[in-house]
Amino acid sequence: MKVLVVDDSKVARTIIRAVILDQHPDWSVSEAPNAAEALALAAREPFDIFSIDINMPGVDGFTLVEQLRAQGAQGRMALFSANVQEPVRQRAADLGVAFISKPVTPISVTALLAAVGCGTA
Repeated sequence: MKVLVVDDSKVARTIIRAVILDQHPDWSVSEAPNAAEALALAAREPFDIFSIDINMPGVDGFTLVEQLRAQGAQGRMALFSANVQEPVRQRAADLGVAFISKPVTPISVTALLAAVGCGTA
């Protein structure tokens, strides 16, 4: 499995990477600090799972999901956010992606994997 972690926080990307590789050492995890780098990486290679922060400078996670899909990305997607208000959750649901609440912790990363069908929460 190939995972792309998109988050402007290096700490969040590091935690997500570490937890995924701890649970699935044979997987490949790539990182992008913003939407532009995520789109460039996804244009070069397919990913099975996308972990995307909603609140990033420039292009937000919702828009990135739409751009990735328009670019042909087929992977399962989950959005991370500290904003757990119903409209945010509903927008994620409308896009057909999982919503995982921050902070990024081993528990929330395990929930992300479960939400995309690759683990148990």
